[in-house]
Amino acid sequence: MLKTHYWPWLVLLLITIIFHSNHPLNSDEGIVLEGAWNLINHKELYIDFFEFVAPGSFYLIFFVWKIFGISYFAAKLISVMLLFLAAIGIYQISQQIKKGWINHLAPTIFILSSFYWPIINANVFNVFFIIWAIYFLLLGLERKQVAKFIIAGLLTSMAIIFLQSKGIIFLLAVILFIVLLAIKQKKAIWLKSGLYYFLASLLPLVLLLIKWPLPLLYDNLVAFPLNHYMGINQLPFYILGFFGALLIILLIKYWKNANAKIWLLLWLQFILLLTTIPRPDFYHISLVVFPIYILLILASQTNKLSSYIRIVLLSVMVFVIILPSLIYLTPPFSSIKYHAVWPEIEKNCQDSPYLYSGPFMPGLYFETRKINPGPFYALFTDFNAEEDFIVTKQALEKHQPTCAILNYGIVAKFQYNQDNPLDNYIQNNYQLIYQDDQTLIYKK
Repeated sequence: MLKTHYWPWLVLLLITIIFHSNHPLNSDEGIVLEGAWNLINHKELYIDFFEFVAPGSFYLIFFVWKIFGISYFAAKLISVMLLFLAAIGIYQISQQIKKGWINHLAPTIFILSSFYWPIINANVFNVFFIIWAIYFLLLGLERKQVAKFIIAGLLTSMAIIFLQSKGIIFLLAVILFIVLLAIKQKKAIWLKSGLYYFLASLLPLVLLLIKWPLPLLYDNLVAFPLNHYMGINQLPFYILGFFGALLIILLIKYWKNANAKIWLLLWLQFILLLTTIPRPDFYHISLVVFPIYILLILASQTNKLSSYIRIVLLSVMVFVIILPSLIYLTPPFSSIKYHAVWPEIEKNCQDSPYLYSGPFMPGLYFETRKINPGPFYALFTDFNAEEDFIVTKQALEKHQPTCAILNYGIVAKFQYNQDNPLDNYIQNNYQLIYQDDQTLIYKK
């Protein structure tokens, strides 16, 4: 029989598998699936097709497919496992602060808040490495072992390889914390640990420079997102403000606490919240507020939590878990293959190895096993240049895909302008053969 302490994990794993058993056509998952599908079809990342995120996610799914075969199931399975292991990492972080059975609550909150997440996604993979990097940083603080900081550095490097912006900000935040700790405690061990952490964080990044030239990486991974991403992702900050207020309350509660581990969690929570400013929605914020869960639960254990804060904790669970997870949840075991549009695609779009899916449905390339004729997984007004629309139009003229499948509802929130060279070309050269509430199928 399983030991008693294994049962919570078995139940949590079962919940994770069941509520992520769906097979949606999700645009955010589609970015990774289309990128990996391009690699399968011998296209070169950053050269033959455009991306502005680091390569880790695309190559992870590519290697999974090479080993287990090309399927959505294989990509989803590795994503579910990383999500579940991230939850275990949150538990281990909690145990580093104060051991107790109640520490199962933080990973449970994390998993319950994930039901509507697109988990085949760079953000999920990145947070897995960040969580385990934090765990080894806490071990290093406790045991004053340089080896633990080296492991944390390697994990941080992997976080950067999967999502460069959040990983680099995390790296700089950790280094600043270690330097300030060394100054405060006047202990050289922290400077030595920080140096080894930094050097370890650089080692795997050398792999990027071996494969791609630095100017190309800079243009795609630094310059482009800095100049374009926030322009189309402007959202109100009320969710971010809610958790910022929670963090301030925790800061007041722990102000006189001398435990460096707690201050590291408080500092990193502040930094992780800052990383969501470009897109402060439920998804990006709920991914990174696990330190708040941990610290709230710790405060309840040490009787430092007022009745008001207990109400806030309940509000967090309702606000972050129940509402978004249930409202936006794709039902378990559902699939794009059951949708009415799928038979129409199979019936009408098989005469060419190419397909155009837009403006933002990159997952259809993988789902249909068709090739994107152009270099862009999506096209957005004010995000992509006019030249990008022209390049894609020219690709359609060259490869003559049988079908163009469009969904303008997905990009309505980005103020997408249909009066552009690409959409005009489709209107003039393709005929509408299918339409539901959002999806349009045009045939040559």
